[in-house]
Amino acid sequence: MKIAIAQINPRVGDISGNTRMIEDYARKAQAAGADLAVFPELTLTGYPPLDLLERNNFIDANLKALKGLAALKLKIALAVGFADRNPAKKGKPLHNAIALIEGGRIAAVRHKSLLPTYDIFDEARYFEPAAENKPLNFRGTVIGLTVCEDIWAGTTLLPSRLLYRNNPAKTLCAGKASIIINISASPFFTGKSRLRLKILSGLAKRTKSHIIYVNQAGANDELIFDGNSFALSPTGKVTARATAFARDLVILDTNAAGAAAVPALEQQETAEVCAALTLGIRDYFSKLGFTKAVLGLSGGIDSAVVAALAARAVGPLNVTGVMMPSEYTSPQSGKDALRLAGNLGIKTKNIPIKKIYRAFLDRLAEDDGSGEVSLTMQNLQARTRGSLLMALANSNGALALATGNKSEIAVGYCTLYGDTAGAIAPIADLFKTEVYRLAEYLNREGEIIPPAIIKRPPTAELKPGQRDQDDLPPYETLDEILRLYLEENKSLPEIVRLGFESGLVLSVLKRVESNEYKRKQLPVALKVTEKSFGYGRKMPIVKTLDFIN
Repeated sequence: MKIAIAQINPRVGDISGNTRMIEDYARKAQAAGADLAVFPELTLTGYPPLDLLERNNFIDANLKALKGLAALKLKIALAVGFADRNPAKKGKPLHNAIALIEGGRIAAVRHKSLLPTYDIFDEARYFEPAAENKPLNFRGTVIGLTVCEDIWAGTTLLPSRLLYRNNPAKTLCAGKASIIINISASPFFTGKSRLRLKILSGLAKRTKSHIIYVNQAGANDELIFDGNSFALSPTGKVTARATAFARDLVILDTNAAGAAAVPALEQQETAEVCAALTLGIRDYFSKLGFTKAVLGLSGGIDSAVVAALAARAVGPLNVTGVMMPSEYTSPQSGKDALRLAGNLGIKTKNIPIKKIYRAFLDRLAEDDGSGEVSLTMQNLQARTRGSLLMALANSNGALALATGNKSEIAVGYCTLYGDTAGAIAPIADLFKTEVYRLAEYLNREGEIIPPAIIKRPPTAELKPGQRDQDDLPPYETLDEILRLYLEENKSLPEIVRLGFESGLVLSVLKRVESNEYKRKQLPVALKVTEKSFGYGRKMPIVKTLDFIN
């Protein structure tokens, strides 16, 4: 059987646009001689549709689109993800579903059995799980149709304590299915593509079945979908693979004796992160209808990396780096920022903030003449820059990029309505040490980010002689403590037992928990780790900190 993996990039809510995309790929697959074209999870609605699923007209439109695809009467069959209504009087009103369209009709429908309710997922909010999933006969071959989580039951991709009561893939194979098709909308995190492949390769061997895994490629809000769809033989061998972080159409033949050359997975994690963030920025802009980006260009590592990613994502001529020097900004910072802009080919704008900042101080009577730059005065500089940046975005029909990293955001080393202002925060899920690694990767073929920016000790330059490490532990230490606490859920005693000083760990954890109010107000942060800030980490703002001990 010839199967087409249609790795497309749906847009949430754009049912008509998604339908046209499905038809386009279906016709291409038909012309290539495929029997069946398989599309990602919730293809018609886009993923994740969230509370759009509560709108009856939205569900009606997606069901009408499904019937419209059947009415095309294509020779090729289609497997399409959609939101189906639950006919039962009890339970959630919808099912997460896959339809097999063949011969001008909806030949079969299967519903998702396993509904994830961890990390970023909350599917039980909207969907009723399927009671069963039976295999079906398609053109003389018994196949199984599954939706995303259904294929992961009993595997290490799931949280360690999560046990589902049934295993759809195992049940389908017991029902003599020789091909398991899985449609997915699986968000990216570093290393996930290799983990998926390893786990499903083992499943193919155990069940002695072909596995066709189809993931979407693109980004919606903070979620990035890496594609990396593939097909596996019953021996676990990769017989087809789609490209990473891009739309693709791949045709495979399950009856072929030998497989064509299959491109290798990208092994460099930093390369994956770079591709993911570039795609995340590009889709955020394009799906919202924006083409221009503005960001503060300080001469520091964070803004340099964000500028480089933005230039890759929307084109250098659409990026403006805004230099906003204060009386505390060193001449070196300006030189480094201009050199970076020249390397990238982006536009620059220079707006000194000294007079604006001093006007604020005069009104507030904050400066007592002692020469001491208070925290209020430091924050005021950041907020002056934030206001200017947002004004420039407004006047130029652009989106502003926030440049904060995960280390700063974790401990609150950032200013609300200042350096946190913007529509999207591209590197907010990267620790500072990871930002440096990404900078080195961007320079792999020649200078993009000037070496002086990489080598210079990080500083906010909000007061004389300031350095980040005056207020924070060295980033190598801070980032490891944060990683253990945020991503591995280690407690204070557990972190201390790994060799960190107790008082230091306690101070870091207190800063993390006492700055939740800031994180609740930050821009959308592109997710590239298993545990990012955003709706994947739900913590109360108002709470006692006693639990830290």
